[in-house]
Amino acid sequence: MKNALLVDDEQEICELLCAMLRRTGAQCHFAHSLAEGRAALAHDTYDAVFVDVNLPDGLGYDLIPEIKAKTPDARCIAISAMDAERGRAVAAGADVFIPKPFNREIIFSSMRELGFSA
Repeated sequence: MKNALLVDDEQEICELLCAMLRRTGAQCHFAHSLAEGRAALAHDTYDAVFVDVNLPDGLGYDLIPEIKAKTPDARCIAISAMDAERGRAVAAGADVFIPKPFNREIIFSSMRELGFSA
């Protein structure tokens, strides 16, 4: 079973992503800030981490190098309402960038690309 962390300050986004990820057999955990994301990463390892670019206490980009340092094989998926953030997300180490609003096909396609089965 894959283990996924969803770092987004919008509860609805976390619930939507989690519902989709559970269809791939993944187990989901939520964090709603950089601080909560860091705490989750300190206590567990994840196969995939979805990181919103803009969080209440900073930029999600800052978390990507920390994720990769702790778990080099973890896949990082940056999500943002601003498609212009794509380049910066990839430069920070994101494996995939998903613009908001997203749909089920984009999520499942990205998960298949990352080795999760839908």
